[in-house]
Amino acid sequence: MARLDWRRRYELQHWASEHLYTLNAEHPDDWPDSDRLPIDTVFPIYCGEYAPGLTGLYAILNGLRLLLAELVPLKPSEEQMLLEVGWTFLSGREPLAPHRGIRVNTMVRMAEAMAFALSRRRADWLQCDRVELREYSARATETLLERSAVAKRVVLILLGRGHYTIVRGYTRDSWLLFDATGRQWMLRRANGRSVIIKPILMLSRQR
Repeated sequence: MARLDWRRRYELQHWASEHLYTLNAEHPDDWPDSDRLPIDTVFPIYCGEYAPGLTGLYAILNGLRLLLAELVPLKPSEEQMLLEVGWTFLSGREPLAPHRGIRVNTMVRMAEAMAFALSRRRADWLQCDRVELREYSARATETLLERSAVAKRVVLILLGRGHYTIVRGYTRDSWLLFDATGRQWMLRRANGRSVIIKPILMLSRQR
């Protein structure tokens, strides 16, 4: 596939934004075989490999860091503020257990609280939307994740056992991750079958 110039990439970004949930719409003929959100200047904050109860909190923090990396990266003071908002939210609802994952409904409300706190501080509105698919089929999920990457949206997914992570891009064979435990990629297919993953949240900037 020929390399796309910046104008065409911007057009595809707009198309992907307009058709995020119109999953039956066919991709344009020059749809990129791979795409990703930029990470040249930002890396995930790690929470440790054996702390599934913390991956949700750090996935939200890392998602906001990744979303704003090209605009104005998060300052250490803002990261600290977001962690405090997240810890305060969690401590008031259920016992914190590093070995136990956060429930999806709790995760959604915590992400909304963190995004709102950062929006007020920056006066730059950040949207936090729960992903609602009619069916969580492999094809529907793949289409949504590809379009989200091209549209420069950040998607948080649940891998199982309470492990939340971020899809920052894709290639033909893999999903590229921005993960609090250091994991960098995940195969799109295993044993000849598409890997079904569950997208939970989408972070974006209001334009």
